[in-house]
Amino acid sequence: MPCAGVTAWHSLMGGEPLAPGQTALTLGTGALSLFVVQFAKMLGAEVIATTSSAAKADRLKALGADHVVNYAENPEWGLTVRELTGGRGADLVVETNGPDTIEQSMCAAALYGQIVLLITGNPRRPGIEISNAAYAASLATIRRVFVGSRAHFESMNRALTLHGTRPVIDRVFGFDEVHEAFRHYESGAAFGKVVIRVAA
Repeated sequence: MPCAGVTAWHSLMGGEPLAPGQTALTLGTGALSLFVVQFAKMLGAEVIATTSSAAKADRLKALGADHVVNYAENPEWGLTVRELTGGRGADLVVETNGPDTIEQSMCAAALYGQIVLLITGNPRRPGIEISNAAYAASLATIRRVFVGSRAHFESMNRALTLHGTRPVIDRVFGFDEVHEAFRHYESGAAFGKVVIRVAA
């Protein structure tokens, strides 16, 4: 199981665990976000996901997302999440982009909700800045997560076994196709993990 899986599990089950009937929001279609969709549904939550691709939106719904918001068409997607939740907002937001999306995540979060922050900077914006208005929208708790503990890993594996959940694999490449595999990964077209098979 890749690190993305245990990081997603820690995001949902660390801090105040996501409860059945609550709403989880995850951003994008990277491997971690796809695990969040699967795990949140497993836990009985309503799931909202974001993407910029209509094709990926269909795949997110097939994976279990109850709602998908296209952030390219709707830059104020935080308000859309509030509309989808009857004005309440998401109880838990898994924030995978950091500086570029944190204000929309704050807007999308429920009052006193949780925002799990996975990325804290990028070369263009080395820090996180949140305006008073964005913070006041939810007064959410921001929790930084990096992978997870052995206990998280073991509890995740028990849940995966019980529910028969498997990672989403986009494509499998042979070791002789490693350059093509990295090009495919960097293109942003992948939906799930890109695997390179190494001969035994």
